[in-house]
Amino acid sequence: MKEIKENIQILITLTFINLFVFFNYYINGKIIHGIGYFLFFYFSIFVIYFYTNRFKPKNEIIVKNPNSEFKISIIFTLIGIGFIALNFYLKSLNPNLGFLIKIPILLGILLFTYPLGIFINLLKNKYKITELGIKTNPPINIFLGFIIFGLIGFFAYIFNRDGILFQKAYKEYGGFGGILLQGVIGAALVEEFMRFIIQSRFEKIYKLNGFHILFATVIWAFMHFPVTYFKSKETYETLIYCIQIIPIGCVWGYLTHRTKSIIPSVIVHGLNMWGIQNG
Repeated sequence: MKEIKENIQILITLTFINLFVFFNYYINGKIIHGIGYFLFFYFSIFVIYFYTNRFKPKNEIIVKNPNSEFKISIIFTLIGIGFIALNFYLKSLNPNLGFLIKIPILLGILLFTYPLGIFINLLKNKYKITELGIKTNPPINIFLGFIIFGLIGFFAYIFNRDGILFQKAYKEYGGFGGILLQGVIGAALVEEFMRFIIQSRFEKIYKLNGFHILFATVIWAFMHFPVTYFKSKETYETLIYCIQIIPIGCVWGYLTHRTKSIIPSVIVHGLNMWGIQNG
């Protein structure tokens, strides 16, 4: 009860978001899917909480200059979203972009969308790799990523079996190696690193229980907006999709917050082809 009282504001906020997402499933005739996604969120939060109470991380997250690091991270991330939008906008006009256009866009995406620029800046500030969320202490917390992965699978199998994407992903990515390269390293690793940096700095500055997770997750969710919009050209549907992935993004963020590591969330995020959040 003490934990609930201390986090009542973020719990109410997330419940409103979850109810909005559920209502969207309901009006689209997917009430069973909506119930499964709604239940998964709360069940996974409880599993993460009780597991990490049993196996507590031994070190706190180190933040040397929260204000400047937070500002730089936000600026770099917004620039990164701009480069994604520019890339997909130009491709929508002409799929065969010239070499002189491709190179600066790719460099911008590498430095800002993939947060290489943030990573380099933090290394310049004398951070160790283990201080940037890439740690296994205690090692058993890594197993929590696989537990949540299995939990998503269970809820997807019961509530949204048709949305499971493993076969499709296996073909598109060229096998399990492609899933690891594109899903785990190309997507989850860079996204969870960005989330770790933003939410840990936000927490140190504002000290609002849970809102550091929501803030970073909203940014993460809307980084998907340009990609989805320029594929569909549907503004409303793209907006709904971004809101729809906020609950599962908060699960990744809470997993990182409780384990003090990005590795469990990289595992579960990168291998997540269950489709519980889609539709």
